[in-house]
Amino acid sequence: MEKELSLREIIYEIILFFIYSRRIILLTTIIGTLSIILFQKVRPVYYNTTAIVTSGLFCFERLNDESAFVLDQKVAIDLVNLLDLDVQKEDFLILSKKMKISLEDASTIKSIKAEAITMKDAERKELNTSKFIIDLSVRNNQSISNIQQGIIDYFSNNNYIKGYYDQFISTTINEINEIDNEVTSLRGMRESESDVDVSSVHVSSIKSEYDINNQIMELIRLRSKNSTDLVSLKPLAFVAPFTETQRPERGVLLIGSVAAGISFLLGIIISVFRAVYLKSKE
Repeated sequence: MEKELSLREIIYEIILFFIYSRRIILLTTIIGTLSIILFQKVRPVYYNTTAIVTSGLFCFERLNDESAFVLDQKVAIDLVNLLDLDVQKEDFLILSKKMKISLEDASTIKSIKAEAITMKDAERKELNTSKFIIDLSVRNNQSISNIQQGIIDYFSNNNYIKGYYDQFISTTINEINEIDNEVTSLRGMRESESDVDVSSVHVSSIKSEYDINNQIMELIRLRSKNSTDLVSLKPLAFVAPFTETQRPERGVLLIGSVAAGISFLLGIIISVFRAVYLKSKE
């Protein structure tokens, strides 16, 4: 019974404390929240936008072990994240040279980060994909298109990528030419065999012509793949480009909520010290 009475007294004292201190707590909460919101309103705005990109680097490198071939964009992702290191160091002159953009456009970048896009298989294991995302935050939304082109130029002018890309183009073109020559040769063989009309070799001729047709179809499919790769695989390509958003990000709601909570706690602390001080004076 004494414990129950003691608990009631504690609750009663807490209620009285909030009643007597309501003005201080309320005033501190309002002032703190409004101050943060006002600061958020007057500080420079920034714009967030995201793009989906792909890089053909993992194909240009042409791994010798086909079983080890994976859709891994790690090198491309690391190259983008290296740009963010220059941003964080505010080394915008170097950044502008790397991306072939103006110093004004480079200095507007607040952050630029890349992250892999993964998918889950039937066993819930994460698998890499050929695409990744780039999150861009800028202070001037008018610079977004220039920065996007700057990222493309940054990859295209990279000596490591450029060497592999040039080699990829030349070898792929050579493969296509060789395939064309082989298809022409096989078609000639097919036509010469179709002219044979001896009954004793008729069945064998049909089988041989069938095999040649299969070889031709396989080569045509390989040629189509190489032609597609030649057109679609680039050092960097934007699947979904950055949106030139017109709405700035301020984070007023989130920051305001956090500020309100902190100001409320601060008001309680001030009220507690005030109550202790007044009680000590009695």
